[in-house]
Amino acid sequence: MYVETLPAQNLSVPGLSARLGHKADNLATIVRDIRRRLDGSIGDFPQMHMAMRDLERLLLRGDEYRDEFNRLLKMFPAHEMDHFNNLYCYWETQLEKRFVQHLEQGVCRHVVDYPLYARFERLIEREVSLLDGYQPRRLLFIGSGPMPITAFCMQHRIDAPVDCLERSPEAVAESRSVIDILGFRDKIRVITGLGESVDVEDYDVVLVALLAKPKKLILENLLRTCRRDVKIICRTSEGSRCFVYEPTTTDDIPKSLKVVRTERAGIDDTISSSLLIRSNS
Repeated sequence: MYVETLPAQNLSVPGLSARLGHKADNLATIVRDIRRRLDGSIGDFPQMHMAMRDLERLLLRGDEYRDEFNRLLKMFPAHEMDHFNNLYCYWETQLEKRFVQHLEQGVCRHVVDYPLYARFERLIEREVSLLDGYQPRRLLFIGSGPMPITAFCMQHRIDAPVDCLERSPEAVAESRSVIDILGFRDKIRVITGLGESVDVEDYDVVLVALLAKPKKLILENLLRTCRRDVKIICRTSEGSRCFVYEPTTTDDIPKSLKVVRTERAGIDDTISSSLLIRSNS
């Protein structure tokens, strides 16, 4: 298996031990120190990767730390949270683009070589469980990015065609290259388009990526164009994960959609997922 060589992790960063052992104000200082490292490493991916993994190891913990992180979140204004979200989006996009390049160069050869593969496998397992045994006939994934890891993991589990919708022509080209190299052309396709205007009548399951925006307009469009029995899986972030992803709020979800169940992110996971269906009212 291919493993990207990166600098050794700085395990001396405070707060990375098994127990946090820090009050919220001290945690805030640590988080802001890591943010400064991230700001200073734009254009230097290995250094940025090291800093982001430090941030993840600090924040992606279990429920026993919920109170500490709830206090921590209150110490960061909206503009700081937006900055963290933008940094994480930039890092994850660069991670995907580097993987695409390594596939094209023959440095790595399989989807399992993607650095976040195990995390997405856990995520897709939780999302398939939301379907409660339902077998999709055709699934649409909105906001697939340069490396459609969700599509690969989902297609393997449901054994049904998966379409990806992506607004960036560059990301579409990169995705198609990956799909061709990995031999999934007959199972996964990528379409250029916008989630807020696509017609989803042909899909019985629609999955909305956490980075797919504007979320409210996308969900309103799904409600307008979807089948009556559609199942929508909408991703969100909760608690300390809001430092890395902007959450989907209740204001984003149309009143005619009902949240049936939510599968929450575990340790070392970033994304929670909710199943939405049309309400009877």
